[in-house]
Amino acid sequence: MLKSKLASFVFLFGVAFSSSSLMAAILDDTFEMTNFNGNRIGYYTGSFDPIHLGHQHVIDAALRNGYVDYVLVYPVPGGDNFKNRSELALRQKMLASIYQDNPKVFVTYWTPKELQNRFSQVTDNVEIIGIIGSDVVTEKLMGPDAILSAKYRKVFMMGHPLEEKHFYDSVGAIVALKASSFVVALRGGIELSYLNDKIYDRPILGFILSTGHSSTEVREAISNKQRFELFVSFPVQALIKREGMYGFSSRFNAYLQRELLGMQKEDQAKRRSLAEMKNPSQKDWERVAEIDIC
Repeated sequence: MLKSKLASFVFLFGVAFSSSSLMAAILDDTFEMTNFNGNRIGYYTGSFDPIHLGHQHVIDAALRNGYVDYVLVYPVPGGDNFKNRSELALRQKMLASIYQDNPKVFVTYWTPKELQNRFSQVTDNVEIIGIIGSDVVTEKLMGPDAILSAKYRKVFMMGHPLEEKHFYDSVGAIVALKASSFVVALRGGIELSYLNDKIYDRPILGFILSTGHSSTEVREAISNKQRFELFVSFPVQALIKREGMYGFSSRFNAYLQRELLGMQKEDQAKRRSLAEMKNPSQKDWERVAEIDIC
């Protein structure tokens, strides 16, 4: 019964929001940056504490709708006063567990300075597109404080050479790469039509309707000993439980953990066979909902 219910959840949530999240390539020093030439790279940075199905939906939609050719998911390192985040290594591990081998989604362990240095090699041949939440637009880039927003726009995804004090922190991550345009994930029914598809002088390529999930919601559910599995993928569930993150008791049944990971592997294998089709139609994608993974 448990397996049946969890399996049903996978296809209703994990598949619906993660049709292309099958496997992510690790961007490291062995990667030839010129492979990105002529492509649009979606730069998706945030806390991802934890990464949830809403984040995965945004990544999938950006690729599926053709806004970008690849997505680089980059958790901010911390070192600022804005948030008290989980250890960077654990957040990176979450991303890698979901996107281990996907050729369209990249994860990296580079510092902001290293990231900037490596992308400087292909600046003229690669277009960076910022993937951001609508809250960033309404609170930061086009917020009620015009002077503060103007200051924020001068540095946000502008690619300015990093000062040494920002080589390893969240500010460095936000500044490191220059985005020529944006894709905006709409959250909480926010209406942005008044912007006329521009964030000041940079165009908005498109909008993605958010699923409404939030990392805060996940953390609070765990803290209050409520079900949180509906919001995150199987690998992330297993990592949270194994590491005792967000106050989850580390006394986790190892057998159940193996079962969850086994189910996730089986589920993704079936979705992989669909994703490997050449130019799948909308009808092909809809077949995902018919996959019985019990």
